[in-house]
Amino acid sequence: PQPSGRFFAFNQAARRRRCNARSMKRAYPFLAIASGLAIAIAGAFAIADRTADAAGADTHFARPAYEHARDGAVPDLTRYGVLGDKAKLASLGENVGVCHDALSAAGVRYREVPAAHQSGCGYNEALVVQASMSTWKAPEAMPMTCDLAAKMHLWERHVVIPAAEKYLGSPVVEIKAFGSFQCRTVAGHDRLSEHAYGKAVDVAGFVLADGREITVLGDFYNKGAKGDFLREIHDRACDLFDVTLGPNYNEDHANHFHVDVGGQHACR
Repeated sequence: PQPSGRFFAFNQAARRRRCNARSMKRAYPFLAIASGLAIAIAGAFAIADRTADAAGADTHFARPAYEHARDGAVPDLTRYGVLGDKAKLASLGENVGVCHDALSAAGVRYREVPAAHQSGCGYNEALVVQASMSTWKAPEAMPMTCDLAAKMHLWERHVVIPAAEKYLGSPVVEIKAFGSFQCRTVAGHDRLSEHAYGKAVDVAGFVLADGREITVLGDFYNKGAKGDFLREIHDRACDLFDVTLGPNYNEDHANHFHVDVGGQHACR
């Protein structure tokens, strides 16, 4: 007998359901892959958004600009790259006019002081820094040669302030020194110190924006952040100044860093 119309329609519907089920089984792997890709893409966008938010947030670490020093007769002291450019660093001591221009371009205010000579000590040119990124403070005025002032500014800008913010979470607002020019000999020797020519500074400590004071005498051997800060800026001063001496050198330097541009080379 011929199947009734109702039976035929039922049979056709069942056949369609079986075909749909087989199609869905074949589609499952592709759907799983598509879902996985969608989740991964959404996660990537979420990470990117969080990264962008973090980049836009305030940060305590002043990251140096690592651009190469610009070409030109006057070294750009605002560029981190000048620290590794021996020719540009040398030009600061070879040409006083270039050195003055470099300080002015970096925003350092200074006044020139007359030449001074006494008992074999003295200098033909010197200046006193009036305003830099932080205050340079000593019991008396600190006349120094221009190349020493320029390297002090480079150290302050690219080493001291970033290290303070990295380790201590607050920038340096004052560099405390014992002094610069002084007509005296090296302790325990007959020869004149680089201080006698205005080519050396003794740095005793630092004051942070939050009011804390970090001293070489009290904190150099500290096992925490204060000691890390002082040891880093001492070690990196060795790459910039001709001579860097600190507490590891001898007891005479237990309370300060001696830095100079006298032409000798030592890092202790």
